[in-house]
Amino acid sequence: MLKTLEVQNLSCGACAETIRTALEIAGFIEVNVNLRKEPHVVTAEIKDDEHLELLKKVLREHGYPLIDDEVDLPDHSNLNFS
Repeated sequence: MLKTLEVQNLSCGACAETIRTALEIAGFIEVNVNLRKEPHVVTAEIKDDEHLELLKKVLREHGYPLIDDEVDLPDHSNLNFS
């Protein structure tokens, strides 16, 4: 079954190639990265829920969290600008 995920930090062809290569190395087939759609999406053939979790893990490990992922922003409250 094909699964499509919306991802963050995807901005160029080099990013798309990084994702394609990482997913192919992890054993995914029919990988498609769409930069024309907003938000950007990644589609890959998955076998089951465990395979879906691997897809998400590979994307996150390469710097492309899912749109639904909460991103930890740095705490700047201790900075002094005076």
